[in-house]
Amino acid sequence: PGGGAGLSVFRNDGTGGFSPDRGARGGAVAGPASSPGDQTGLVIVPGRAGATVVVGTATYDATDRAAPSATALRASGTALREGQTLPAAESSTGPLAAADYDGDGDVDLFAGGRVIPGQYPAAASSRLFLNEGERYVLDESNGAVLAGVGLVSGAVFSDVDADGDPDLLLAIEWGPVRLLINRDGRFEDATAAFGLESRTGWWNGVTTGDLNEDGLPDLIASNRGLNSQFTASPGRPATAYHADLDNDGFRDVIEARYDEFTRSMVPVRGLLTLAGGLPFLRGRIEGFEHYGQLGVNEILEQPANLLPTVEATTLAHTVFINRGGSFEAFDLPREAQLAPAFHAGVADMDGDGHEDVFLSQNLFALRGEADRNDGGRGLWLRGDGTGALTPVPGQRSGIAVYGEQRGAAFADYDGDGRVDVLVSQNAGGTKLYRNTGAKPGLRVRLRGGPGNPAAIGAAIRLEYRDGALGPLREVRAGGGYWSQDDPVQVLGLVGGPTAVRVRWPGGSETVTPLAAPTPLEATIEATGALADRR
Repeated sequence: PGGGAGLSVFRNDGTGGFSPDRGARGGAVAGPASSPGDQTGLVIVPGRAGATVVVGTATYDATDRAAPSATALRASGTALREGQTLPAAESSTGPLAAADYDGDGDVDLFAGGRVIPGQYPAAASSRLFLNEGERYVLDESNGAVLAGVGLVSGAVFSDVDADGDPDLLLAIEWGPVRLLINRDGRFEDATAAFGLESRTGWWNGVTTGDLNEDGLPDLIASNRGLNSQFTASPGRPATAYHADLDNDGFRDVIEARYDEFTRSMVPVRGLLTLAGGLPFLRGRIEGFEHYGQLGVNEILEQPANLLPTVEATTLAHTVFINRGGSFEAFDLPREAQLAPAFHAGVADMDGDGHEDVFLSQNLFALRGEADRNDGGRGLWLRGDGTGALTPVPGQRSGIAVYGEQRGAAFADYDGDGRVDVLVSQNAGGTKLYRNTGAKPGLRVRLRGGPGNPAAIGAAIRLEYRDGALGPLREVRAGGGYWSQDDPVQVLGLVGGPTAVRVRWPGGSETVTPLAAPTPLEATIEATGALADRR
């Protein structure tokens, strides 16, 4: 909740609660000693020597431009010990995600560039790191595709083309949801090829889930929503002109909209706000009435279209259905559009065998001339297996978080076969919601190889007696908005499954028979053998 807070570790006490781990780094953990700024994304990477917790660092206010961009904390028994620091970058770190994208058996790392300090909204660059002997090494071979990729707010690895290796999806502010297809460890930008290029937005978070149960991951992306002072459409996009207009070394931004009366682009912000950032305007503008008559061209005394420009053609939270080689976009229901959303997560929250979506919502940090966007309490959208999503009212779901919700995560923390949800808040307490109403499902625990023991990147489907298959569920490290779910998957049931199908990292597939009655949990080896059931 603000500067000075640190990383904390809370251990599951096995009785339905959590307690602070006083031995992790001396209690409610202080931030990594070498981290000069606020913590951003976090990802937990299983490995040969145990788990590594990688914590991103916001270097926006750092005075030392060589400050590390992230820190890897190694799990040693019950303690977290500071290990490798990732090298500095021009861009401040935002989201983190991990997957074995080069296919060598261990888990590699993506670090998203959120913003270049002082240069918003100029495109930031992101980086990939190869895992080489439990150390992260900058992947220079993928540097070009990530250079200037945009303002990355969310990231997730997902096998979009179902070829057995993880592709990379990026939620870009002032840009599209960008898709980088994995070609034997080298990423290619396939955003335009999959029909995503023209749908630009202020995307915050991104995840995938098999909403229509065809075995392909569909895409869910959070945006600003449709209940604010801002509007956007393909014909009238939200627009921002940006340049160092007052020669102080920092980029200035003028947000603009098309005005039907003057038939010109006019500023979104009022005179006091705009002149506060650009004091030289006070000598050009006589007062409020004069300001109201001017377009951006007249205010700047130059054609604004000659300045660098960014646009957003939609502000709607969106689901993109994977049609195999392309995506078809649909706005989420009206109730979802009433507030900005950040985290987007997929789980079967009611245990009916169909994937659902959860959104964390609200944005309060707005200029005084704008109302705060507080129309959400956290929203569960129930899926029906066709791709359709229906909002569940808070009085039925039990979820009611009134603050600025940000990251969220799913885990069956009490082991009862129902997925629970944890929701964080900016400047507020973290909320844990225990699921008491869902039908219990099947907990599936995968045992991968020594470099990827949690089988990050695997995809699971249940098979039923009539040959029908349930939705595909991927095991991931990082996604949504700066968050990570438990790798133990809770799969909802539509009957008694007869087998568990797994596509393992690298593309090999196994089918593990399940004898009746359906267990609460199944542990499956990489060979397909059922190691344990209970």
